[in-house]
Amino acid sequence: MDTTVIAPIHKPLKTETDEQLKVCAYCRVSTDEADQRNSLKSQKKFFADIFKKHPNWTNVGIFADEGISGTSLEKRDRFNAMIALAKRKGVDVILTKEVSRFSRNATDLLSIVKDLQDRKVFIWFLSDDINTENPNSIQQLTETATSAQGESLRTSRRVVWGQQRQMEKGIVFGRKEMYGYRIERDSEGIQHFIVVEEEAEIIKKIFEWFVSGDGTTIIARRLENMGIKTLRYKNGWTNTVILRILRNEKYVGDLAQGKTYTPDPLTHKKKYNRGEAYRYYITDHHPESAIIDRDTWNKAQVILAERKPSEEVRAKHSARYWTSGKVYCGLCGGRYVSYHKKQKTIPYKAWVCFENHQRGRYKESEQNGEIVSTGCNGLRVNDRVLKMAMHDIITQLVIPHKQDICDSILKEINTAQKPKDNTKKIQTAKKKIEQKQAEIQTLTRKNLNGIIPDNAYQLTYKAIESEIEELQITIAQMEAESDIEAPETILYDRYMKQVEEIVNLSDEQINEELYGRITKKVVVYPLAVLELHLSFMFAPVYLQYKTSGRGEQYDVAFTILTHEQFEKLKQTMPKNEIEKAKEI
Repeated sequence: MDTTVIAPIHKPLKTETDEQLKVCAYCRVSTDEADQRNSLKSQKKFFADIFKKHPNWTNVGIFADEGISGTSLEKRDRFNAMIALAKRKGVDVILTKEVSRFSRNATDLLSIVKDLQDRKVFIWFLSDDINTENPNSIQQLTETATSAQGESLRTSRRVVWGQQRQMEKGIVFGRKEMYGYRIERDSEGIQHFIVVEEEAEIIKKIFEWFVSGDGTTIIARRLENMGIKTLRYKNGWTNTVILRILRNEKYVGDLAQGKTYTPDPLTHKKKYNRGEAYRYYITDHHPESAIIDRDTWNKAQVILAERKPSEEVRAKHSARYWTSGKVYCGLCGGRYVSYHKKQKTIPYKAWVCFENHQRGRYKESEQNGEIVSTGCNGLRVNDRVLKMAMHDIITQLVIPHKQDICDSILKEINTAQKPKDNTKKIQTAKKKIEQKQAEIQTLTRKNLNGIIPDNAYQLTYKAIESEIEELQITIAQMEAESDIEAPETILYDRYMKQVEEIVNLSDEQINEELYGRITKKVVVYPLAVLELHLSFMFAPVYLQYKTSGRGEQYDVAFTILTHEQFEKLKQTMPKNEIEKAKEI
């Protein structure tokens, strides 16, 4: 028996032919890559030279992310814009130097490669000599990507360990600016809390009022009525802002570190640390800059602890219902809470304004020569109204008018994603980077001359390097905003995916689980008006409702309002004024 071996026919890859191709390149540099060969500038020049050697290639762009980790696709604006362009058939081949530049997350990498292969878009990893048009590329990629991911995880563990050692020594991480302080570094890179006197006086007042018995809502209203402005808090003074200030240990001169942690270094998503990771508390970290004395601080913390609901109560009410934490009052801005009442037939469940529920209708009183307001005229809304509103929006608005919604989403995205001219801001940020790099050079000279010891040098170097990283991320974001190829397609695909999912649901799948998933916020106004913010729509939906019947005969009729109709109706709504609220 004779066996003839027939070798496979070698089909040249697209990049090996003279075929006219649309080609783009991707490069990324994270700030822990200090060597010049990996700098963004040199990578861009590398690709520009390659394009010159291939006259049959149309250069559709060099996409670059700077100061961004390769383990997560989140926040990599230019990368996501490139993938969106490829999915629109705007690219035939993507060039990148090596697998680790493209992605250090093996799962993400292989998912993207396979998706693009199905669309006849291929990636050429030049240094690794891997072209995804080659049938054997997946096995090569898997091995290379797994190795890159492992190295990234090891690097992450080293970084976390280093940060923990710095936290022990009092180096400040996380958000550095806050109301009442600004953070400044001296010539050796040591951080100092500088008191902003005008803001510090407000901080003292807040603690003084709270310790004397005033609630956080009353304090917030008082500051609003006094006309105290702050750029720090975009929504003005609220009870949440007051609570945040009362719990901030920095005002008494202490420092708490490790309030958040990153459970998965591949996603980079932070979570509140509730005992899962190390925390560090340094008493008298900056006593010379303390705004609040220790006695006042301790009294405030005792009151906060007394008013804090127990773990049992919080577990009972947290995310218990699909609307939990999502319903707000259109009059006072506070949250609505659930309210139950036993009835003979169907149990009565409604949502009520917490301020109204706790303190009754709106009233004013004089305290220490000041007019203090409490309570709210916001009224309750039946739980069935909210459920029926969501059901009608899905069945009567989204499903029948899918195309109109899609068109409006695209219009909003295109309007919102218009390029910004961030040239001056980018130049300013780049100058700051140059200044920081000069600081590193000065620091290095001092270390070499024995002026600064090695341990202090390392700490200060890392601190300055962190500032440079923040500036580089800011520049990358501004450049993405300024680019005409802003990733609007990514947003459109995300919104459309949700619309498609809803349109294809069966009747039994239109339930509270779905309502909770797509509802971001509900605002309840007088005159039976609802403002619903949904996850797949840019603009809210305004509904005015009218109820009829009781028990099993209970029914709700809705009227959709345009934004103009809502604003006009809002002018006639009762406000938080004495004797002026009307039942609805």
